[in-house]
Amino acid sequence: MIVVECFNDEFLIKILGFSRPKHEGCKGKVLEKVTKDRNPLVIGIIDEDPDSHQPSSLRDYIQEDSKSSIKLLVSKSDGRRRIVQISPFLEEWILQRARQNKISPSAFDLPNDSHALHSIPNAHKRLNFQKFMKYLVERDAEMAALKEWLHGY
Repeated sequence: MIVVECFNDEFLIKILGFSRPKHEGCKGKVLEKVTKDRNPLVIGIIDEDPDSHQPSSLRDYIQEDSKSSIKLLVSKSDGRRRIVQISPFLEEWILQRARQNKISPSAFDLPNDSHALHSIPNAHKRLNFQKFMKYLVERDAEMAALKEWLHGY
């Protein structure tokens, strides 16, 4: 089972080829679901949000792997329970990945600013955002790493 914070996370998981992620709404609820779900084979995706309060349960995880701006964290008590932490937060990460791959969001009629991208209502439902994400996922190494980490969940 894959557990996510928001609709844009959910869309990312679907465009990577995974179906039916569980939408929890916030980092604390994602961590709680990953920690307490009856299904021990569970992975959550959270934003690092370095300027925000961090749930204390995050201390129960250790880093197993990392790429440039994503980390794979594993529960100290049950290695099947995992968290992918995106840094600093999803929309900024997406734009960083686009810059790294020389993909211009403006070519898809999207803003180059992460806060402006985050503020687009229902971005995941917009065709231009969907095309942008599909184009990015097909080209980015970190997206490929994320897909590999999620395989089997």
